[in-house]
Amino acid sequence: MIKNAIKKKFSFMDWRLLISYIILSGFGILMVYSSSSYRAMTDYNNSEYFFYKQIIFASLGLFGALVVSFLSKRVFKNDKLLTYVLIGLFGILAYLLLWPGTATKGARGWIYFGSIGFQPAEFMKLNLILYLSWFISKHQSRVNDVFYETMKKPLAITAAAVVMVFLQPDLGGAAIIAFICLVLFLHSGVKVKYGVMTFGVIGAIYGLIIIVVKTFGSSIPFFQSYQMERITSFIDPFADIQDSGYQVVNSYYALSRGGLFGVGIGESIQKSGYLPEPHTDFILSIIGEELGLMGVAFVLVLFFYMVYRIFKNAIKIKDPFAQLVCIGIGTMFLAQGVINVGGATGLMPLTGVTFPFVSYGGSSFLVSAVSIGLVNNMHINDQISKQPK
Repeated sequence: MIKNAIKKKFSFMDWRLLISYIILSGFGILMVYSSSSYRAMTDYNNSEYFFYKQIIFASLGLFGALVVSFLSKRVFKNDKLLTYVLIGLFGILAYLLLWPGTATKGARGWIYFGSIGFQPAEFMKLNLILYLSWFISKHQSRVNDVFYETMKKPLAITAAAVVMVFLQPDLGGAAIIAFICLVLFLHSGVKVKYGVMTFGVIGAIYGLIIIVVKTFGSSIPFFQSYQMERITSFIDPFADIQDSGYQVVNSYYALSRGGLFGVGIGESIQKSGYLPEPHTDFILSIIGEELGLMGVAFVLVLFFYMVYRIFKNAIKIKDPFAQLVCIGIGTMFLAQGVINVGGATGLMPLTGVTFPFVSYGGSSFLVSAVSIGLVNNMHINDQISKQPK
């Protein structure tokens, strides 16, 4: 019986989504090895240090994606389980903020068990998507009439998550969580004018920060000095090439040197001490240097095709909960990809956001892989529900 159920689910998997994710992951493993070899040899006397770890992350991620694909959808709609996980994540975030010994390079975004660490903010993204999808789908009929009364609780939870992640400080993570939740709220059935007003306020705040920095200098309350440097480097990276604009300018050099077809895998100069995080934040710059514009285009086309498949599933699925889950996950990938590309190309301030499946990282990779499994799960269950009884 179980064997037949698994076989049936297997036949309805979204193979286009899975294959694009697997190819992107495989390409990421290759580029993590190339981009991290110099730093791995310098710091760990082993050029394959990050390479082997990325293989482990990718393997665990693929296993997690497949397991999640075959689980019952009821598991992800269990409000008690979602609440307990949410409480646990808030507890961990509070611990990181309040306990002095948790800071790593001035940030409190990681918790370690021995040599193994994970980033709670990454798991918070996915859990909030599931929680908000469950809550909104359950109360959707009341949302438009009494939005603030109905959504008071999830709005408070979202605000608390954004503030706690921002205070780590993790501006990129906070922005992604806020944007995901905003899109889910707007998809809940609220009037269009509220959406227009919200995006208008966000745009005005962003513009105001830029104006304040340009007019009065680089001191804004609640912003760390390095965060302010990222804003000033966005405004004019060449104004201080040796300090605030250092990373962006070297990213430009990498992309420029690569040209159309690149200088060849392993031949990057910028990864050898010029770009501080060549295998994480700036891996697209190294891809551009070694494989050229064509290499970057390959990654972006494959990535945006994957995001397209997620949103396409959301459009086709009838169940409100499953539809919201797909929209939330698609938004998460889209925001993360756009912010990473924007930072590497100087179109947006640097935030330390990695590129999904291509950049090195454990927590981000595992959460992203499980998210693909979730979308696949929603697709499979939707297809099964459409079959004749």
